[in-house]
Amino acid sequence: MYIFLALLPIAAPLLLMTLWRVAPGKALAWSWLGTCVLGLAVWRMPLLRIMAASLFGLLKGIDIILIIFGAVLLLNILDRSRAALTINRTFAHISRDRRIQVIIIAWLFSAFIEGASGFGAAPALAAPLLVGLGFPAVTAVAVALICNTLPVPFGAVGIPVLTGFSTLEHNLDRLGMAHDVFAGDVLEQLTGIFALSGTFLPLIAVATMLLLAGDRHWRRSLLEITPLCLLSGLAYVIPWRYAALWFGPELPSLIGAVVALPLVIGCVKLGLMVPRRVWDFPAGTNTPADNAPQVDTMVGTGTNAPMPNAPVPNGVKSVPPMPAWKAWLPYALIALTLTLTRLPMLPCKALLSQTLRLHLPPLFGVEGTTFRWSPLSNPGILPFMAVALVAALLFGMRIRTLWLLLRCSEKQVRGAAIAIAASVAMVQVMIFSDVNGADAPDMLATIAQGASDLMGRAFIIGSPFIGMLGTFLSGSCTVSNILFISIQFDTAHLLGMSESLLAALQNVGGGLGCMIRLSGVVAACATVNAAGQEARIIMINCVPVIILGVLSLIAAWLLYLS
Repeated sequence: MYIFLALLPIAAPLLLMTLWRVAPGKALAWSWLGTCVLGLAVWRMPLLRIMAASLFGLLKGIDIILIIFGAVLLLNILDRSRAALTINRTFAHISRDRRIQVIIIAWLFSAFIEGASGFGAAPALAAPLLVGLGFPAVTAVAVALICNTLPVPFGAVGIPVLTGFSTLEHNLDRLGMAHDVFAGDVLEQLTGIFALSGTFLPLIAVATMLLLAGDRHWRRSLLEITPLCLLSGLAYVIPWRYAALWFGPELPSLIGAVVALPLVIGCVKLGLMVPRRVWDFPAGTNTPADNAPQVDTMVGTGTNAPMPNAPVPNGVKSVPPMPAWKAWLPYALIALTLTLTRLPMLPCKALLSQTLRLHLPPLFGVEGTTFRWSPLSNPGILPFMAVALVAALLFGMRIRTLWLLLRCSEKQVRGAAIAIAASVAMVQVMIFSDVNGADAPDMLATIAQGASDLMGRAFIIGSPFIGMLGTFLSGSCTVSNILFISIQFDTAHLLGMSESLLAALQNVGGGLGCMIRLSGVVAACATVNAAGQEARIIMINCVPVIILGVLSLIAAWLLYLS
């Protein structure tokens, strides 16, 4: 009975989101309320403990929400100022070969956006850019989503991984495990597994495009581009892995792209590993460029900005294109500021963490709920909001326009904010249910016990697929970690397996699940006017997600279990 009841708070929102299409924010808010009722009525937790755990989770969730808001605000400013259009045009003249366009735009440029902004922005930007170059809408969305996987755990300054570590603080303290040692083990195993399997991501994306295009000679077409695909994979994952090991989880996705993008573009310009034959879609391929209006590069900006690729109406003065250096400057400032404030060998990180520091004593006197927050260490404030304001000034944006974009960004983030706050609060209540009047293990430990009894050591096979399921339904690797990483940790401990390895596989699965996450597919389809194709794209991407899931398990076995 306890196992069934402990599963309800996790199973209920998943069912509500899939069967009844309830918004994630509402579903998770109801789930948090149900968890509080269970804690009070079944586990017989003290009411003050439930209140303290909920408030503690809410405070931790605000840290994440600020990052999302800052990233979305910056993207909306770039979109409204037409800087996003200039950035897109930068890639239009590199190569006419569609295979190379997938590598540069869907893989490397998308990885850069994921590292700088995260939260679903990368495929929403890459897919319309591919469509603007002549890709069919379904193909553009599918390959953009396939490539937006490996950078995700470290995307937006490492929020998914860091949130997972934060969720496990109580578990680590209970077992007397050193936080920094555990985090180092997870990063080593996560990057080892994902680097081995993720190197093939560009190749899998190009293969998907060739098969969707109906190329009768797809094997030859794929073989021609394989060297460049593997080079682009290695050029990204090698700096990505060592950035994680040397500097932590905040910079890898950004550093990987900053290293790989100019390297691969340079090889293409020099003709190194470039096929002699230029591959294009078969004649007569139906593309949105021929039969549908081009759409804005951002979803739901709520502004009246003209669409970048739309014809200028009669009587309206055409806006001259923005210089490339000016359009790229905000991203350069993001990369520079993150580097200066996140590298452990520089004094900026320690200085910012001590400035304006907020320290709250244990909430309602409950041990383990001490909250510490340094606002200037939050990437949502510095650099995202700071650079967003600098960009608004640089682009000559009016105060009224900036205010409208602030309100619009708040509306865009509202649903995700409620979902994250509710999910973090729910998980904290489940974690703090270890002190109860029912003389029972906490809710997450109860679920872990049931999983270990049912599957035994074979549980590791399902570990990455649990992470995928969380991202598929919630739309966020961060939320997937909040919901499932504690269960993975406790199950590993009960089975005598490596807790860090299962935490790493949870993050691998959370990243891979972005290929098929419901909200990401819907958003990407909206950007290219492909509404109604969501189910088809999910079915297409189920094949690469399973292939990469299996490859990740093989990599885990070869590297850490054999």
